[in-house]
Amino acid sequence: MPNPRPAAAPFSRQPLTREHIRDLVQRTLEPLPFVHALWEGGSACFDRTDAWSDVDLQACVDDERVSDAFAAVEAACEKACGIDAVFAVPEPAWHGHAQRFYRFRGQPPWLLLDLCMQKRGGGHRFLETEIHGKRIFLFDRMGLEAAPLPPDRDAREKKLRARLTYLQSRAGMFAHLVEKEMRRRRAIDALVFYQSMILQPLVELLRIRHDPWRHDFGMRYLHEALPPIAARRVQELSYVRNPDDLRSKSRVALRWFDELATDLGRRPRLVPDQTRA
Repeated sequence: MPNPRPAAAPFSRQPLTREHIRDLVQRTLEPLPFVHALWEGGSACFDRTDAWSDVDLQACVDDERVSDAFAAVEAACEKACGIDAVFAVPEPAWHGHAQRFYRFRGQPPWLLLDLCMQKRGGGHRFLETEIHGKRIFLFDRMGLEAAPLPPDRDAREKKLRARLTYLQSRAGMFAHLVEKEMRRRRAIDALVFYQSMILQPLVELLRIRHDPWRHDFGMRYLHEALPPIAARRVQELSYVRNPDDLRSKSRVALRWFDELATDLGRRPRLVPDQTRA
């Protein structure tokens, strides 16, 4: 849970926007000699920002100055608009970087700053256009924007083939757990196994089919990643009314999974030469 900040004097200014937050971070970090690049990620990279989008920023910082960069941003935000809560991702984080989320005083809860500090000395930059969209650099003293990473289609193809085999084997071994728990009259257990053993693997196969560079993005962005008919069908399978509906939908979802797995296994390529970002 976010750590609540002590109450402070109310801040009075024009309504806070994504642009205000982004510009404030840029003005704070760009003069610092130990911060070498700052770019915007998330929905902005796919031209999908809306009234509920947060601000997703990543900076590249000297290894020993990450805490100083966070401190500078926090001091600027506290002065300009007031910080209501901070959530620091426990380290080591899955991505190997330092990441914090900020909520601002008197603002909607979705107007967050998601700030990731990447150490200059190493770590994945998450700059592949095919996966993360076209990054929007606010400043770049490292030449990152000028040297985008080329996609490794053969490596991705190999990875997806292995993943397809794994998902088929896993479903073949464990999909029965839904029915087993239904026979035990443990509807909650059956629902959990339906989601983890059938529905989520089904979604991954759909992503391999329609969005191969982001096959592991889970249930997010499906309305953009999948054809409308497929997205609606996943939505219908996701909502279960009662145990009988669960049993019925698990069978429908498993048949769809098998059809997709068979189709994907027959395709000569899972990663086409051209993919949409």
